[in-house]
Parts: sequence; structure tokens; C-alpha cells
Amino acid sequence: MKRLYNIDSLKFLCAFLVVLLHIHTPYQEFIMPLTRCAVPCFLIISGYLIFTDDSLKLEAHLKRSTKKMIKILVWSTLLFAAVKFLFAFKNNDFSFLSVKALGKFILLNENPFGFHLWYIGAYLYALIIVYFSVKSNNLKYIWWSVPILLLLDLCLGKYSLVLWHKEFPYIWVRNFLCVGIPYFSIGMLLRQWQKQILNFKYLQILAMGGVILFSLTSLMENRLLIGLQANATRDHYISSTFLAVSLFLLFLSLKQSKVNAFSKLGEKDSLYIYIFHPLFMTFFSVTNKYLSNMWQEVYLYCSPLIILATTVLFSKTLRILHISKLF
Repeated sequence: MKRLYNIDSLKFLCAFLVVLLHIHTPYQEFIMPLTRCAVPCFLIISGYLIFTDDSLKLEAHLKRSTKKMIKILVWSTLLFAAVKFLFAFKNNDFSFLSVKALGKFILLNENPFGFHLWYIGAYLYALIIVYFSVKSNNLKYIWWSVPILLLLDLCLGKYSLVLWHKEFPYIWVRNFLCVGIPYFSIGMLLRQWQKQILNFKYLQILAMGGVILFSLTSLMENRLLIGLQANATRDHYISSTFLAVSLFLLFLSLKQSKVNAFSKLGEKDSLYIYIFHPLFMTFFSVTNKYLSNMWQEVYLYCSPLIILATTVLFSKTLRILHISKLF
């Protein structure tokens, strides 16, 4: 499969949306409903790029990706474990080391060392489950599970206070089961139907309309739930799924035959932006208090761009020094 520069550009956009999602800014709460489509979109991209109608090739793709993600999960967990222990010794707080935390890590992908690393574990589990489904010729059960798992996410997540008048731990649904499998599967389905999709005359217009419409409905859902005093912690809305799919289809419909700055960043740096950006969030949170008030004011509003830039520079430095090859 030839390089899809348009999808690489989307990967960079999703990486930036993740940075926006995690950094506290005065405008974070207003854009939060929009940034939540980033991780689903990452999974859709992965499913789309991996899928093929040839089951033997699909098994090989899944096996290769599984090995790669195991390696990524190991080194990223060790990296953030080292940082976590540094702060633990400083503050004499080792509460993150418990049997309960280990259980959450194994069963629900809640990494005790890096809050964002749940995605790596969820993606890994999704790859393994889909691999065995393909190997046993039971992929159809994965297809049928998609709407059920997405609905489960909404019922126990964002709409739990509306439906049950109680809020469940968000990690019950923010894991491989309700996020990893369904969105990875959506990506595979889109790849399976790519000819019909790409031949649709008004795909770009329809996708653009979907991005605009579901951005607005995401914001409306947020305001409605706040008004009902039923805004659960799990920030994944009904519209989030449709927004992620629309955003993917929009970039898929774009004609980008050559590499550009954004696609190059998406290809080379999107994974490292996702994994490393919390390190720089921590660095600036520690050092900012020693800097001028003017810098702190600038950082308050521009922190996503500052974190993005420093993470990209760090990623490129690792690549220049050939350190990234160790990963």
C-alpha cells in the first residue's frame, strides 16, 4: 500500500488534539468535546491501514503490529515508571503501587505510571483480539460487537448520570473493550468498503458537512448535560464517534500526492508526540514557577503550541542521534 500523505497529516492533527486535550488552558473546557475525537480517529487510522481482504496477510499485519505495540508498551511504561518513582521518592508517596492498580493495568489498560498510556495497552489488546478472531474465522462477531460496545460506552460513561443517576468509574469503558475494538473495527470496515466510499462523488462535501455538524452537536451535548447537571467525567459523546469518522473521511477524500510538513510530522513524530508530551507538561509545570509573570501568562494560553513544539524537537533530536532506533 502506497504512503497516504493525507492520512499522515491527519495523524499529526490528532496528535495535536491530544495535546490540547491534556493541557489545562482557559479555553480547554470549551474545546474538550471536539478534542475527544482524536484517540478514536487514531484507532480508525490503524484499522484502516492494517486491514486487507486476504486473511493470511491480515494475520501477518496484525502479528507484526502486535509485536511492535508490545515493544512500545514496555519502553514507554519503563520510561514513565522512572519519572513516577523520582516523584514518589521526593514526596514519599508510593500509593500507585498496589494490587488494585496492577489489576486495573491488566484488565482495564489503566497504566499506573502514565495516565495517557492506557491507549497503548488498549490498542495492543484490540490487535490481539482481532488477530485471534481472524485466525478462527470469527471476524464477523467483531463487526457485530461494534454498535453494542459503543452503546455500552455511552450508557456507562457520558450518559450514566442521565440513565442510572450514578457515575461509574470511567476506566470501565475507556479501555480496549469499549474504545480499542470498536474504533479499530470501524477503520477496518472503512478499508473494506474503500472503493465504494472513494467513488462517492460528494464524499468530500459530505465529510466536511459531517465535521461541522458533529462538532456543533458535540458542543450542544456538552452544554445540555451541564444544564441537566448530568455531565459525567467520561467525555465521550454520541457525536464523538460520528465526528471521528467524518474527520477521517474528510482527510481520506483529500488529494495529497506529495509529502508536506504536516504529513512528515504525522509519519515520523505523531507517536512520539503522544507518548512524550506529558514529560514536557511536567517539566514546564515544575520550572514555570521560577520564571517571569509574563512568561507564565504567555504559557497559560500558548502551552499547547509550546508543548507540541518542544516534543517535536525532542523527537527529532532522538532521531538525529539514532536513539529512536532503540525504541
